[in-house]
Amino acid sequence: MEQEYLHIKKGLQKEVLFMGLKAVYINYCIYLGLASIIIGLGLSTIIPTALALLITTLLILVVFAILMFYSKTYGAKGFVKKLADAQRPNSIKVSNSFETLLVWKNN
Repeated sequence: MEQEYLHIKKGLQKEVLFMGLKAVYINYCIYLGLASIIIGLGLSTIIPTALALLITTLLILVVFAILMFYSKTYGAKGFVKKLADAQRPNSIKVSNSFETLLVWKNN
């Protein structure tokens, strides 16, 4: 029987990067960027267009800077872990005392 060799691609385990953003943050950047553009379009009906364009550009840059900070600080999946850790309770309330448990009775 003849041996078969499979070619392993070297880049399979590398993180997805785009302009310094890692994995999940790329989606966040797209969604929040589109939201800020929509906000800018809404603002352009109320205030002058040049001012709305300036506010929209600043908003997009601030969103990108915040996402870049989270991307470098927490990594590709660290932000999700941070959110899950924030939802963890600080303590657990025990409703019945330990004396009523069978293990703790000295009979």
